Amino acid sequence: MTITPEQARERADATLRALYRDVTDWDKALVEQAIDAIGDDGRTFSMNDVRDLLPDLAHGTAGVTIHGLLRRRPPLLVKVGEEPSTAASTHGKRINVYRLARHVYQPAATDQLGEAA
Repeated sequence: MTITPEQARERADATLRALYRDVTDWDKALVEQAIDAIGDDGRTFSMNDVRDLLPDLAHGTAGVTIHGLLRRRPPLLVKVGEEPSTAASTHGKRINVYRLARHVYQPAATDQLGEAA
């Protein structure tokens, strides 16, 4: 069966809503705190970095939380690339690399003459 892009979006949104219901406020706060700690200085990061800071969470909690941060308006995260996962269970699958949106959309620093520093 072939589905339209709109139908695919609707199915994906329904799946995400179901996953969001299973994420506790506590787990979500842990993931958001780890992301903020890693990305606060403007550097890029992926789940490879976040995973090291988190206790064992319910399956999919971090991914669902990150997806929610990407979908907020305005978004709190911006995808800036990909890299291989270091988790043994993923066999090197490509994962997203992010930067906190406040560092992506921030105007470049300028000196007193208005030139880029």
